[in-house]
Amino acid sequence: MRHRVPEDESRLKRVESFWASVADRRRESIRKSLIRPLYQEVLKTAFLVAVLFVDSLIPLQFFVSLTSPFNIVIFLVTLCVLLFIEIRLYNAVWGKNGRWALKNYKIHPEKEETTKEQEKR
Repeated sequence: MRHRVPEDESRLKRVESFWASVADRRRESIRKSLIRPLYQEVLKTAFLVAVLFVDSLIPLQFFVSLTSPFNIVIFLVTLCVLLFIEIRLYNAVWGKNGRWALKNYKIHPEKEETTKEQEKR
């Protein structure tokens, strides 16, 4: 009976590299969230929750309440319009060139050093 050790090792390496990249992205996300003031992060999270709530309820209400054969089309159009408005609003406030973009906040060198020291621990 043959052993598939190299295949298992490569699969293990892929899984480990995947989880390492997830951990790196999470660490970077946490670091970025510490740059902005707390109320801006709270507003961003509240905005995302509200968007999910609105996108799940309003188009579905059109779909359920209308009895015409076009209720699927109205559902999709409503969802697309809402998504377009929400994406534009998000980019205007938190996007790369938004009002509360990360580039508007300077990272202090002493804070950056302390975060690097904490990551090493």
